[in-house]
Amino acid sequence: MEFRTFLEDLQEEGELKVIGREIDWELQSSAVCAMSQRVGGPAVKFSNVKGYPDMPLVGSIFCGPGMYYWPQLSRRMHGRIAMGLGLEKDTHYDELLETILDRKKSAIRPIEVESGPCHEVVIEGKDIDLYKYPIPYIHDKDGGRYLTSHLIMTRDEGRKWTNFETHRLMVLRRDKLVQGTLARMTRPSNVDMMAAAAAKRGEPLPFAIVIGAPPEMMLEAHLNQPPGKDEYSASGALGLTSITLVKAKLSNILVPATAEIVLEGHIYPNERAVEGPYAHISYYSEEMENLVYRVECITQRKDPILPFEIEGCRSSDKMCMLSVMHSAEIHEYLQLCGVPVKWVTLPVETKLCLAVVSVRSQLLPGYPGRISELLYGMSPYVRQVLVVDADVDSEDLLKALMDRVLKANFERQYFISNRTNPLGLTENHDFKSGTTSTMCIDATWRMDRPPETIPRRVTFEYCIPEDIQDKVLKNWNENLKLSPKVWRYKA
Repeated sequence: MEFRTFLEDLQEEGELKVIGREIDWELQSSAVCAMSQRVGGPAVKFSNVKGYPDMPLVGSIFCGPGMYYWPQLSRRMHGRIAMGLGLEKDTHYDELLETILDRKKSAIRPIEVESGPCHEVVIEGKDIDLYKYPIPYIHDKDGGRYLTSHLIMTRDEGRKWTNFETHRLMVLRRDKLVQGTLARMTRPSNVDMMAAAAAKRGEPLPFAIVIGAPPEMMLEAHLNQPPGKDEYSASGALGLTSITLVKAKLSNILVPATAEIVLEGHIYPNERAVEGPYAHISYYSEEMENLVYRVECITQRKDPILPFEIEGCRSSDKMCMLSVMHSAEIHEYLQLCGVPVKWVTLPVETKLCLAVVSVRSQLLPGYPGRISELLYGMSPYVRQVLVVDADVDSEDLLKALMDRVLKANFERQYFISNRTNPLGLTENHDFKSGTTSTMCIDATWRMDRPPETIPRRVTFEYCIPEDIQDKVLKNWNENLKLSPKVWRYKA
């Protein structure tokens, strides 16, 4: 799906608000998006940016209100993500995860063409000036103006492999960007390793920064794909269509032909600069020395649109995309390990540090603890695991939290493990040893509890006769067409 088609679909469904009055790229545009994200509002397009009247900004494209207020808000956390994959905005979370897992099993190869809209304008040499674009100054005390919604493509010629990543990039000067990362990385990124390998050979690493990529490519880039994975074909599978690609001007990297802007250049050996601070997810990250991207060519549409993301809110584009895509990865991994998992979610309200896992059954005593150990071994984000029974709706975060309070025995069903690597600045960890702890909470009924002693929930599904439920659902969704759409949850 083209990025512009995605924006048109969002606007048609009431998921994109266009603001015509003048808005400043310095803090004001990000403040509007931050408030929209706080209240669960739509994406926002600014068609009249101060100093850049002919180049719109658009923010909050992929995010939703989170699950804490479900179902009081008409929007879902994952609604715009579902639309990016060609689904309805009111698609249930379970269906979205099933769709992603099903599409991940296949591959749809891309189509290479000679040229495309992203090559309508070519800028080279002294004409390159990143300050000619409305790259926003997003948060007070940020280290500079940031690109935050893009794909970073780098290529390993030896393996004929192009890697996708989404690191933030701070404008260093008119033709240079510096990469940002988490304060504490559990392992080097593929870009870091590819740049280091190129530096050992004494060669620069070519890159292409794609701004306004197809939504399925943006979502695919938030999967932890193994090195060598064909991410073009994986993106096509997610979107159920071939990605149309065109060769970059300075390298063999293939970029989406329908992109808004493509920045091309090289990462040169031993060229580094200070990036930050930056308001990343929960706290400001510190200043860090990192890779410098030297921009040597810009290709773009005649009338490009510049997307951006803002952190520091209840939800954000990056948190929502990571929540959905990483939950799908965890779900797939647990299934491969033989766990009877029903669904997995990483609530954006907990900044992805909590995983809620629903299981259909328990195979042996202490099973939730074993699930958590599997999860900690594969996830770089999760620090707490909450295991719940199958009768909890995947979108009902409050019910999961209530089960944590009402079901979990504090002496027997809370499991704490020490000596774990901390994640960034979000924990009060031991600065001397550099370690922290993880916790698993078993909020399920005990295996040996007689079924007749398990209390009934007080919910719509349990307290209302099924024939009346059917009438209410039909009247609500089909006859009256009230919003939001409602459903009956079945364990």
